[in-house]
Amino acid sequence: MFAKLLHPFTFILSRLKYAQKFALISILFAAPLLLLFGLWYSEIQSKIHIAELEKKGVVQIEASLPFILSLQQHRGQTNAYLNGGGTESADKMTEAADLAADQILLIEQTINDLKLPGAAEDWEPIAGEWESLLQETSSLSAEESFSRHSQLIDHTLDFVVRSADASGLSLDTEIDSFYLMDMVVKRLPTLMEQSAQIRGIGNGMLTKKQTHPQELTAVAVKEGRSVIELKEMNKSLARFAELNPEVEARIDDAGQTASASIEGFLALMQQQLFDDRTLSSDPAAFFTAGTSAIDASYTFFQQSSETLTLLLDQRIDKLETQRNFVIVAITAALLLVLMFYAAFYRSVNSAVRQLGERSAAMANGDLSQHIALDTRDELGQVGESFNRMITALNKTLLGTQEASQHSASSSQQLSEVSRESSLAMRQVAQAVQSVADGSEMQRRMTEDTALAMNEMAIGISRIAESSASVAESAAETSRRAENGDRELTAAVGQMRSIRESVSQSAGTVSRLDEHSQQINEIVTSIKAIARQTQLLSLNANIEAARAGEHGRGFAVVASEVGKLAEQTQSSVETISLRIGDIRGLIGETVQMMHRTDAETAEGLTFIDRASSTIGEIGVSARLVNDQVQEISAASEEISAGVEQVTASVAEVARVAQRSSEESQTMAAASQQQLAALEEIGSAAGDLSGVATGLQEDLKFFKLSAG
Repeated sequence: MFAKLLHPFTFILSRLKYAQKFALISILFAAPLLLLFGLWYSEIQSKIHIAELEKKGVVQIEASLPFILSLQQHRGQTNAYLNGGGTESADKMTEAADLAADQILLIEQTINDLKLPGAAEDWEPIAGEWESLLQETSSLSAEESFSRHSQLIDHTLDFVVRSADASGLSLDTEIDSFYLMDMVVKRLPTLMEQSAQIRGIGNGMLTKKQTHPQELTAVAVKEGRSVIELKEMNKSLARFAELNPEVEARIDDAGQTASASIEGFLALMQQQLFDDRTLSSDPAAFFTAGTSAIDASYTFFQQSSETLTLLLDQRIDKLETQRNFVIVAITAALLLVLMFYAAFYRSVNSAVRQLGERSAAMANGDLSQHIALDTRDELGQVGESFNRMITALNKTLLGTQEASQHSASSSQQLSEVSRESSLAMRQVAQAVQSVADGSEMQRRMTEDTALAMNEMAIGISRIAESSASVAESAAETSRRAENGDRELTAAVGQMRSIRESVSQSAGTVSRLDEHSQQINEIVTSIKAIARQTQLLSLNANIEAARAGEHGRGFAVVASEVGKLAEQTQSSVETISLRIGDIRGLIGETVQMMHRTDAETAEGLTFIDRASSTIGEIGVSARLVNDQVQEISAASEEISAGVEQVTASVAEVARVAQRSSEESQTMAAASQQQLAALEEIGSAAGDLSGVATGLQEDLKFFKLSAG
């Protein structure tokens, strides 16, 4: 069966020269290796390209943040100016507008240089919106201006997020840079915007020396969001420190400074806007404190983006080093293989050439030299066989030359002997007749024995062939068992990787559940504020009723505040219901992940058992293979022995047959021998002539001295 399977390949190779055979095998061997190398190289280049694209995203985000800071400065100074801030606020507003214009040019230049997908299209409406806002600023109220500025900043923050998406930065799969990316793309820009809004609203309140409940509520909400973002930023920074202790020192001081600055600004805001009902604080000092907190956050942002760029550069260097090392190693291996191929081809070609030359010399009668092959492979064995054949031919032909010489001298003596043989021929005739009868009986018995031995040899040959086929099947079974064991080992590794991914996902969902719990606590706080606002509104109505005509306007305000508190409480209850639904879904997801983890563990147990069983099968198959090999070898030895015996019996049969025939012939011709002996003399002369001719023919061969 194996021979039939190899027949097409043997058919092709038998019709090719050695150079063509080497070329065909080299192509078949190199094709899959080149394919695998191409796939690996493409994957490495893809990872390098992704890291370089992420670096472009970081550069574009770095260029966008100064523009956001300028917009925040312009928004705060415009709010102060529209609330009666005077020429100083107007000058600072103009300065912020000029700085924003310069930042727009820098962003557009960065977009043209980096050419991230969709960046130019996303930026164009933002630039147009800024130009429109700049022209309409003087005609807007303070609330409208603040809202328009905030919308433009939100759009710019969305541009930052889209830049991260377009560059693949937001999809970064490396855990060491993920938390840093999260701070650069989301946490720090959002935290700076919340602080800037608090700075702008507070600056306006302190400038006009009056407040409004809606403004206080907005400031309280933004304070709560700032606290949440600050906690998340500190968590991300702590997680980054655990994963990158050697890099974390670059940003640790800046992170702590930014966190302390924001906390100090929030405390100042609480003191000057909520605790001091008279709003007697200096608006410029409040604005400067907010700017300091934002500048500290921006410094932390710059160092974080530089550290993120450093991590991406290190990742690119690592990938390029790995790529170059593998290329050098593969190139060296290919050169080594090519050298061995060239040496192998040269060795085979040299051995074949020597065999051809010596075969041609032997055909021309030159048997005087042996073949000298400096190799121990199969061609070396063929050369040794040639040498043994040359030695045997030398020995045979030398013996034949000696025999021809003896025949020439013996033919002369034959004439004399023939006369003496005539006397004994009569006695030989009687003995020959008796021998003929015995030879006939021996011939029949020998033929029967030869037939039986031949049938036995055929049966043992079939046993040897079957044993060899079984040995091949056992070896194939052993190889397949080993392959199955390797595949199961790979499957176990994949299942363990899946289980680790599920465990990590369960941890992520658990953290999401903690965040939803924090949101629920915030909603509860807002509910309490709404209820207190309703009580304050009710008390205000009562006081307004007591005041009579003088309290009507205050009663209207109190009624509106009460309505606003009711609306806030209704919205908060709706949010609370949605958060409850989300937490329920999160709980179900956690349970499903736990079940998946348990099922994965059970699958690993079954695969381990299957791997153990296949290993035992492989061991058994190898034992069977060894035993079958021994049986096959023994059968071949027995077959060879029986064939020798069969050959010997056949030879005996032929000898017996010839003896019988010769005995019959001798018995029949014994009478004629007497007359034939008279002709022996003339035949001896003919024999002498034949011996002379044989000596002339043997002179054609050139024999060695040995």
